[in-house]
Amino acid sequence: MKYFKLDTQSQFEEKNLCIAIGNFDGFHKGHIAILNSLKKIANEKNQSIAIMSFNPHPREFFQSKIENFNIYTKSDKIDFLNKFDVDVYIEFKFDKNLSELSANQFVENILIDKLDIKNVVVGKDFKFGKDRLGNFKILEHYSKENNFNVHLVESITPFDSSDKFSSSTIRENIKNGEMEKAHFALGRNWHMTGLIVEGDQRARKINFPTANVLPGNHILPRKGVYCIEAYVKNQKYIGISNFGERPTVDGSKLLLETHIFNFNEEIYGNELTVRFLTFIRPEQKFANFDELAKQIKTDIETAKKYHNT
Repeated sequence: MKYFKLDTQSQFEEKNLCIAIGNFDGFHKGHIAILNSLKKIANEKNQSIAIMSFNPHPREFFQSKIENFNIYTKSDKIDFLNKFDVDVYIEFKFDKNLSELSANQFVENILIDKLDIKNVVVGKDFKFGKDRLGNFKILEHYSKENNFNVHLVESITPFDSSDKFSSSTIRENIKNGEMEKAHFALGRNWHMTGLIVEGDQRARKINFPTANVLPGNHILPRKGVYCIEAYVKNQKYIGISNFGERPTVDGSKLLLETHIFNFNEEIYGNELTVRFLTFIRPEQKFANFDELAKQIKTDIETAKKYHNT
C-alpha cells in the first residue's frame, strides 16, 4: 500500500483513483459497507483502491484539549487498510488551512485539482468543508461537469434498531466497559496492542504473573477487570486483564496488566495484543495482598466459566 501524507500545499501525482473519504475511526460495520462498495467499483473500473482520511481527527483539531479520542491507533488503522487490499492511503493534515476551505473549495482545490478523482464513494452522513456544509448533493453537482462519478452508500443499521452504526457510540461503549456492544458494531473484539514492559513483579509474588502494556494513543476502556484473549508470538491464549492505576499498590499511571492462563514464558519486549471480551468488575483497592489474591482467583474462575474451560 502506498502511503501519502498531504496538506493543502502538497503535490500529488497518483492518478486513476477510486476513493472513499472519511475518518473511518474504528472501521465498524458501516465503514465496512463503504469499503466493500469502494472495492467493487474500483475493480469494475480498473482503478486503484484509495482511502482519504484526516489527521488529526477534525474533532481533535477543534477541541484541542481532547485526549485518547480514536478507537484504534494509527498503526492499527494502517494494518486494517493493508488487510483490505487498499492500494493508496492518503492521510490529509487537518489544519487551519483545510478547516477554512468552503465545501466548494474543498471539491475544486482538493478533490478535482489535487487528487484528480475519477470515482468517489461516501457514506450518507458524509459532510465536508467549513461548518460541514458540504454533502452528497454538492459532490453530485460537481461530478456532472468535472468527469467523475460519486457513489452514495446508505447507512447500515442493526436489525433491531433504527440507530446507525456510529464511532461515537462505540467510543462510549468502550469507555463504559460495554465490550459486547462494541463487538457487535465493530464486527470484532476491540483490542489494545503494545510492547510488554517490565513491571514491579508484585503480581508474580502472589503467583499471578502479568504481562504489562502501556496504553497507546486511543480511547481508554473503563477501569477494571476483563475476560480477554491474548495474542503474543502469533499464538492465541486466554486470560484476564486489569486496566487501571492499581490502587492496592498505590499506582499512579495507567497500565494494562494481563494474566495469561497456563503460561510461563519470558516475553518482555514482545508485542502483546489483548482483545476485550467482557467486563468482570470495576477496579478496586484492597486492604492487603491476600485479599487481592483471593479476588484474582475469583476473577479467574469467572473468566474460565466465560470461556467454558
